[in-house]
Amino acid sequence: MGRTPGLRALTLLLLLLLASAAAAQRPAAPVQARLPPISMTCPMHPDVVESRPGSCPLCKMALVPVRLDSAWMCPIHTTVMSDEEGTCRICRRQLMQVRVAVTWTCLAQPGIERMEPGSCPDGSAMIVRRTLRPHGNHNPQHGGQFFMAPDNWHHLEGTYPRDRVFRLYVYDDYARALSAADLKRVQARVVTRETFDPATRKTTEITSFPLRVSGNGAYLEARIDAVKLPAEMTAKVTIKPGAPEHRFDFTFRRITREPPPTAAAPGRTPAAAGAATAAPARPAPANSPATTAASAPPATAGTPPGQPAAAGAADTATTAGATAEPSPGADPLLAPLQIPGTMAGIVEQLKVRDAAIGELIRQGNFAAVWVPAFHAKDLAIALEPHLAHLPPDAREIGEPALQRVVRLAWLLDAFGDVGNRQQLEGGHAELSAAIADVVKAFAEVQ
Repeated sequence: MGRTPGLRALTLLLLLLLASAAAAQRPAAPVQARLPPISMTCPMHPDVVESRPGSCPLCKMALVPVRLDSAWMCPIHTTVMSDEEGTCRICRRQLMQVRVAVTWTCLAQPGIERMEPGSCPDGSAMIVRRTLRPHGNHNPQHGGQFFMAPDNWHHLEGTYPRDRVFRLYVYDDYARALSAADLKRVQARVVTRETFDPATRKTTEITSFPLRVSGNGAYLEARIDAVKLPAEMTAKVTIKPGAPEHRFDFTFRRITREPPPTAAAPGRTPAAAGAATAAPARPAPANSPATTAASAPPATAGTPPGQPAAAGAADTATTAGATAEPSPGADPLLAPLQIPGTMAGIVEQLKVRDAAIGELIRQGNFAAVWVPAFHAKDLAIALEPHLAHLPPDAREIGEPALQRVVRLAWLLDAFGDVGNRQQLEGGHAELSAAIADVVKAFAEVQ
């Protein structure tokens, strides 16, 4: 009897040790994958993405929440979508990185769509659904230069596939080729020589060629005169009857080539063959859910809801202050921005970005203009707290100048997306004037 308490204590200790060993052998509870962060987007301009609530810089509508992520999609078979780079299981083409919205749904009960994971009414776990975003795919499909139309709906890709031939592909807002019937409604021509009078703002065409639908109904094509590379060409396009005509300026440094299957190195999107420098892809959250129900856009595209965007509306898919890694060999000015720690350093970087924008426009690399433009925007925002250090007369110059830099950065992003050289040159001239005023305002306190 005297030893009973000791035996009981020993028995309890052994039971605790056995329980601990059993717990260690059990598999750990699955850790929920990190969710893509909630961003704010415009319901009318889904390409506008910000990191905090506010209003759309284009239409002033209130931003709404969305979870954004990157995915890999086949350029031909858009139902083939993966959370990893690779090749299409159908045609073996290299998958392209696109932007998707992430929601959770129930396969057995259609109509359920939530922004948070959870359980379905029948008790089963919800699965992730990835849906291609409008304007989420801006990858050239034929090795050319890709622009967005100012109607904020259509997209165009110009190619120079062989000597004396210009081709124009027209897509909807999901980068799907227009049907042959819709393509026949497009009226377009390509201009190879024109003059522009800056005093009267009048353009006079010297040499132009009509673009006609190809025999297979896949693109518009024109036979043009011989040109020397690098060659500048302007497509002037009326997408449908009654719509305004828009210009798209292309610069081809060499003959464009169709991307063959598996031509691109894993993890890289081929640069447009006519571009001077590969433009960085716009950033998206990198967290990819493991279990996925891939969702392609509807099979046909109709008229977008609401009013069409004003000319020059931007594909401004970027998180505030963020930039993406540039392609290997890209200009270091396209690398992520580091805000200097001094007012003098910030002002100097504004001047550097101003020069970078001018050089990209000169090269015809309009798709990359958004990077130094948004760098200038972030630098201007970083200078705003320092306005308090300025004397009143300098503050009267500096404050509106910083606001102009922010507004013009958005406009330059928009003009680059639609490929309009004249708009870009005009917007850049205004940005340069605004930056000059910033330099003048901060000169006394640097």
